[in-house]
Amino acid sequence: MMDSILGALAEAAESGLMPPGAAVLLAVSGGADSMALLYGCAETASRARWKLAVGHVHHGWRGREADRDAAFVADHARRLGLPFFTRRRDARGEARKLKISPEAGARHARYGALAEMALEAAAPRIATAHQRDDRVESYLLARERRAGLAGLAGPRRERRDGVVRPLLEVPRAEILRFLSSRGLGYRRDATNGDLRLPRNRVRRELALSGSERGPAEVEGLLEEVRSREAARNILEREFVERVMPRIRPGPAGVLADAAFLAGCSRPLQRRAIEEAALPFARPGRPPLTGREREQIVRRLAGGADFRFEAGRRIRFERRGPIFSVHAASAGVSAAGRGGNNSPAESVMLDAAVEKESLV
Repeated sequence: MMDSILGALAEAAESGLMPPGAAVLLAVSGGADSMALLYGCAETASRARWKLAVGHVHHGWRGREADRDAAFVADHARRLGLPFFTRRRDARGEARKLKISPEAGARHARYGALAEMALEAAAPRIATAHQRDDRVESYLLARERRAGLAGLAGPRRERRDGVVRPLLEVPRAEILRFLSSRGLGYRRDATNGDLRLPRNRVRRELALSGSERGPAEVEGLLEEVRSREAARNILEREFVERVMPRIRPGPAGVLADAAFLAGCSRPLQRRAIEEAALPFARPGRPPLTGREREQIVRRLAGGADFRFEAGRRIRFERRGPIFSVHAASAGVSAAGRGGNNSPAESVMLDAAVEKESLV
């Protein structure tokens, strides 16, 4: 019987997630999940003809422990004869500069550094080691904050920026078994025990629930995640085929057919609004909150011209047949610009940033 990790990687090659002959940068922190990804890919590479490289991000915190993580990963890359790339970032400084949480700052710094290393390694794909338990944790966090379908569906197997996640169906217990069977060690991050961090708290609650109620509890949650993932995939296909061709970047913003959008289903409208706003988002932040998005959806359905500003940074307008999205002029209120709406009709909400899931 094939090991579950090797089976997942063989499926990734067969499905085209990591196609045969592909150049792939492996994101390796030194933790258990990423070490299993590293050695699983190394064992599969000869059959899949993958050209592998290893990328490690030092986030600028945890001092000597983080230095030891970097040295540990570099040593294993050397043992396997794989090119090793590393970047050092100041994740806390990034968070302060962008005015986002330390976790979001680290995530923003990490993916930016991985993209740099992938370019240097000439690797169009970046494989990360997110696994099945991560999906359940992300779902519980998203449910807590009443997130929409995108958040509830959890991490994507494949992102448009080349990030792929081949281990999403592999439970953590299988990862530990894989490492143990090969005598492989891994690094432990002391901050994983900090229950002030939401993901750590949810991970602990999930472990307690699993021990008290058995694996059926986790399986039930996983089925909920899979159901939402399937719904997201259907929505995404419809969006790409029907709606994306109607969204056009213009010289000063993004334009769309207002009547067409108004006739779409609510989920497609939400997806279109988010897509149109994405070019104007601050680094590390979503372009608008769920509450702001719902305000725009309601105004689109109303059929009248309107102007709406999300966080006083992104302006959404409907003028006749055209729906447009562009950057708002800093420091000037919608009422002061004398647009389509009266001051009472202009809607301006302060953006309350939603915590991003591992999508």
